[in-house]
Amino acid sequence: MCNLSKSIFLSLMLLPFFCAAKSVPYIDTVANADTIKQMVVNKLKTYNETHIIEKAYLHFDKPYYATGDTVYFKAYTTVGPKHELSTISGVLHVELINPAGKIKQAIALQLTNGIGWGDFALPDTLQKGNYRIRAYTRWMRNSNNFYEQEIKVGALLPDQVPESATKQAVVTNNKADLQFFAEGGAPVTGLNNKIAFKAIAANGKGIDVKGVVFDDDNRQITSFTSSHLGMGYFMLKPEPGKTYRAVFSDATGLEQSIQLPQASDKGIALTVNNDEIAKASVKITANDAFYRENKDKGLMLLIYSGGTVVTVPCKLDSQSIALDILKRRLKTGITRVTLFNDVNEPLCERLIFIQNYDELSFHINTDKTVYKRRAQTNLNFDIKNRAGNPAAGHFSVSVVDESKVPVDENAEHTILTNLLLTSDLKGGVEQPNYYFANINTETQHNLDLVMLTNGYRGFEWRPLLNDSYPATVFQPEKGLSISGIAKTLGGRALNTGTVSLVWSFPETHVLSQHINIDGSFKFNDLLFTDSGKFILQAVNGKGANTTTLIYKKEDPPATAALSGYMQTDVNLLMKDYLENSRLKYDDYLRYNKVKMLKEVKIRAVKRNDNYKSSALGGPGNADQVVHIGDIPVSGPLSVMVASRVHGDRARSMLSSNFDGLMLIDGVPIAGGTLDPNGSADIISASDVETVELFYGPSAAIYGVRGGHGVIVITTKNRGGLKPQDIPSVGILPVTVAGFYKARVFYSPKYQSLEQAGNRPDLRSTIYWQPELTTDKEGHASINYFNADGIGPYRVVVEGIDEDGNLGRQVYRYNVE
Repeated sequence: MCNLSKSIFLSLMLLPFFCAAKSVPYIDTVANADTIKQMVVNKLKTYNETHIIEKAYLHFDKPYYATGDTVYFKAYTTVGPKHELSTISGVLHVELINPAGKIKQAIALQLTNGIGWGDFALPDTLQKGNYRIRAYTRWMRNSNNFYEQEIKVGALLPDQVPESATKQAVVTNNKADLQFFAEGGAPVTGLNNKIAFKAIAANGKGIDVKGVVFDDDNRQITSFTSSHLGMGYFMLKPEPGKTYRAVFSDATGLEQSIQLPQASDKGIALTVNNDEIAKASVKITANDAFYRENKDKGLMLLIYSGGTVVTVPCKLDSQSIALDILKRRLKTGITRVTLFNDVNEPLCERLIFIQNYDELSFHINTDKTVYKRRAQTNLNFDIKNRAGNPAAGHFSVSVVDESKVPVDENAEHTILTNLLLTSDLKGGVEQPNYYFANINTETQHNLDLVMLTNGYRGFEWRPLLNDSYPATVFQPEKGLSISGIAKTLGGRALNTGTVSLVWSFPETHVLSQHINIDGSFKFNDLLFTDSGKFILQAVNGKGANTTTLIYKKEDPPATAALSGYMQTDVNLLMKDYLENSRLKYDDYLRYNKVKMLKEVKIRAVKRNDNYKSSALGGPGNADQVVHIGDIPVSGPLSVMVASRVHGDRARSMLSSNFDGLMLIDGVPIAGGTLDPNGSADIISASDVETVELFYGPSAAIYGVRGGHGVIVITTKNRGGLKPQDIPSVGILPVTVAGFYKARVFYSPKYQSLEQAGNRPDLRSTIYWQPELTTDKEGHASINYFNADGIGPYRVVVEGIDEDGNLGRQVYRYNVE
């Protein structure tokens, strides 16, 4: 029997882990085996400590949308293989990407213990097509382990057509792509190898194929037929010196020929039978050539599951070694089984999926079995963990009218399919919820085909063991940041000096830091919502503000057009939903009496900065500007200004009580005021070009002195420069997008049908609650009013508890 290692990574006890196996030899060289094991385990431990993996998952209120809709979503960000809610990052970037790969909308969500929620409002003029929503933290950019989900957007208006860029992505090649994958890595001569295959159509979907395998003498060796979504397998025992090819055809009858992977004349194979519920049977088999060369040498089997490592050292004193792995001690999800030789080289690897039924359990009940239209519905949730204890956690609930939003449950992307399956695999997994919605012998067999035909997305062994894995470039974000470059007036990077960040919401704040030697600077961990106006100020090492500043926003990760994308008529795929959406649109026009005008494309709003100014930062930054030079002058300057400003705040600055800062052509006037008896009226209004009032965040450009407001007077002949002649010396106003503040989902309240009026209620999403929290007993409840639709209403609740246990439940009730 193999000697079970007693060192278990992350201090998780998995004993008993293995069943006895009849032909497992004991390794004699225990000291050498322990050295091999410890080195591999230590390398993996170091990697996991320095390359912690974050994942993101978004729960949407429904699977597809129409133009004019709002896409509501809840974000869950987890860390590590145990799916615990992450505290690493405080910012989640979420983007709406069109089929051409262009980011149409982008928001930043503030994460609190890994949780946040937001939405995208889809314009009526958005073009139909297959869009994507991408979510990632800055830390995820080190591994490119982004969340990405395709959503279909149908056209609300009949004349909307796909964007021109998507038309370029139409695929003309209709040949199926067939790939072969030998179990454990590469086929080995003289051994009976399981060869899995996967056939992909030009549109990226699995396609059924059948074919025959021939050797290089054109003799038929075996035949094969796909069993699920283009996947299947056959057995092949390659002979030394021979090559093999497959001739296959799909449903169209198009015949193709492809060469099979070359078999190794000297090798060892790893096979795993994962069909049984309680155990997985592992078999290690060496061919004659490998056995003769490596007889009695040490091997090590490493099982990596849910962040836990268990190693099994063995001795190759037989061509066949067998053992069983008990599943009950493994974590639900992908388990990685790797075979190493005695010099720490990975020889074979096999992925298996463990389904241990250890997710959260949801008990949902309603106060009635059948409801009336627009009746109040009360839903009660009782959520418990595997042990039957109350689950304290975060959950989200969506309720849709299923007659308006039909759902293909097999194709759904859920918190289980994402965090347990697709986020850990290379390549796409078609119809991921098929493997979770109804677990049985057939779905488990087909899920094993997914394991055989998809690579592991995480670390690779050789770079890890050689300490050559990529360096960590991107650090986590706890908040938003403002960064840039400070330069001299000559354009050289400023390598000494100080840069300050000034803002005044809700009160004045100033942050300062030394400029880096390359002129760069970055203010981190800023927390604000919506758009914030900031002032950047820089001085050189001698305290002079003869500097220029450049604001640099971090570019998002690159995007690309949908590869292999064939533009389908999404309107046909969403026929019932779009029909209801058009009824809602017509109802909106009818009751709001909106006259539809021809589309007007607004490129940008031109900034009002085409005037002379002596203000810091130049024109365009004041809260109000009075252009005295453009109006007939009759009276004191104070009268001219007072007659043309608006708002109590501005008027208060024109009184004799004004104790803020006033400048004439950039020179501060002590005790100055625009009151008729003040010193400023010694200036003739006919000599003045502009008067600028700063009293909001814009006043922060003057630092503490501007706390009570600033009045800047620019004369026609002195100080007032043309806009192009005003450098932003030492000062740079910037407007930065803050954290997105999510919309509140509107849910009407009906006291009675008689009071509801005649306007139809055509909602498809009946209710959306992004943050449902359970009490200490694991209970939670919601209530809302149904719409006019009759038939089944579908409730979906998903979430995660404080220990990283996942759960999802679908519940239905009827409305008549």
